[in-house]
Amino acid sequence: MFGMNGMDPSTMAQMLMSAERSPLDNLLKSQRTQLSAQKDAYSKIKGKLQALQDAIKTLKAGKGLQSQAASFSAEGYASASLKSGAVNGDYQLYVKQLAQADQYSLALDENWTVPAQGVLEITVAGQTLSLDLADHAGKSLAGLRDAINQAAGGAGVQASLVRSNGQTHLMLTGAKTGADQALSISLNGGDGSAAYTELEAALAGKTQLSQAQDAIVELGGAGGLELKSASNSFDNHIDGLNLTVQKAHARDGGGNYTDAPLTLTVATDKTAIEESLKGVVSAYNALVAEVEQQTKGGEGKTAALSGDSLSRGLVGRLRSILSNPGGGLSLAEIGIKTDRYGKLSLDTEAMAKLQQSSPGALEEALTGAGGLLTRMETDIKPYLDRNGILVQRDRSLKLGLDRLTDRQEALDSRMDKVYQRYLAQFTRMQTLAQQMQQTMSMF
Repeated sequence: MFGMNGMDPSTMAQMLMSAERSPLDNLLKSQRTQLSAQKDAYSKIKGKLQALQDAIKTLKAGKGLQSQAASFSAEGYASASLKSGAVNGDYQLYVKQLAQADQYSLALDENWTVPAQGVLEITVAGQTLSLDLADHAGKSLAGLRDAINQAAGGAGVQASLVRSNGQTHLMLTGAKTGADQALSISLNGGDGSAAYTELEAALAGKTQLSQAQDAIVELGGAGGLELKSASNSFDNHIDGLNLTVQKAHARDGGGNYTDAPLTLTVATDKTAIEESLKGVVSAYNALVAEVEQQTKGGEGKTAALSGDSLSRGLVGRLRSILSNPGGGLSLAEIGIKTDRYGKLSLDTEAMAKLQQSSPGALEEALTGAGGLLTRMETDIKPYLDRNGILVQRDRSLKLGLDRLTDRQEALDSRMDKVYQRYLAQFTRMQTLAQQMQQTMSMF
C-alpha cells in the first residue's frame, strides 16, 4: 500500500531524515577532511625535520666535516687521520723503527713441573709480579703459564707456550710497547731440586726475541727532528694530525736509509667537503619544500596548513640561524649560499679557501659548540622530543578526529530516532487514510 504521492512510509521517512542530516553530515565530513589533511601534513613535516636532525647527527658522529685529506707518497709505511687544526702542507719523514714490547723465550722440557720452593719475579715499569712457586708446586708448564697470567691480571706481562723442534718454550711478553716497558726476570729462594735447577738454567739461557723500544720517526728526512712514541701512534706530536706507523724504512749496514723519504701531504679535499654536507643540505631543502607545499598549496587548491604559524615559525627559526652563522663569519665565507626561495647550496671553493687560510675554522663554524649546525640541532630538538611540539600537535589533531567520530556516532543514533519518528507518523497517516477510504466506500 502507498501513502501520499504514491510513496510508502519508509521512503518518506528516509527522505525527510536524509534532508535533515545532510548538512550535518557535510559539516562533519568537511571538518574530518580538514583535520586529517592537517595531521597528514604535520606528519610529513615531522618526517622531513627528523631527516634533517639525523643528517646533522650523522655528520657530527661520523667522520664529521672531513674537509681535509692526508695522502702518502708510498703505501705500507704509515696511515694518518686528521682532526681540527691540521695545517695544509707536505711533511718529509722516515720511519726509523717501530714500537716493540719485550719478549723472552725460556726452553723447558715438556714434562717439567713446578718446584716446591722458589719465587719467580717479573718486573716491568717499576711494578713487580712476585709468584711463589710453592703455591703451584707440581703443576705442569701450562699450569705455570696460567699462574703467571692470573697473577698479572692482564697487565705488565703475558705468558704463553710455543712448541718447536720437540721442545716447549715459555714465552714471556710485555703487555705494552715502549722503551720503558722492559722486562726484568729473576728466580730465587729455591731448594736446589731438579725442577728448580732446570727453571734456573732456562732463565739463565733465555733468548730475547724482541726488545722493548719506542717508535721513532725522523721528521724532515734523515737526521731530522726525532719524534718518539711508546706505541706506533703519534697522536699529539703534530697539531691536527694523528700518525700511525706500520713499517720501518730499510737501512744499509752503515745505518743509512736506502729509500727516499716518505712524503705526507695534507690538503683540502673539496669533494669530501661536499660529501660531508650533502646530506644536511638535501634534508634542509626537503624540509623547506615540504613546509612551502603544506602552507601555500597550488592553483585552485587550499593548503592543509594555510596560514599555520607553527610550521612557518619552525622554518623561520632555522633561517634566522642561517642569517647569523656566528663566529665572526658570514654565510658566504663559510661556503653556504641561499637562493630567493630559501634553498641552500654549497660553495666548496669558499669552504676550501676558509680551510686553507684558517685550519679548523670551517669545522668550528659549522659543528663547534656554537656552530651553525649545532645551534640548528638545538632548535630542532623541542619539535621532535618525546613530548615535543609536533608530537603534541599530532595528539591534538587525533583528539579532534576522535571527537568527530563521537559526534558522528551520536548523529547516527539521533538520526535513527528521527527516522523512526517519521516512520511512525507516516504509518499512522497511511492507516488513517485507509480507514477513511473504507468508510467512504460504504456510502
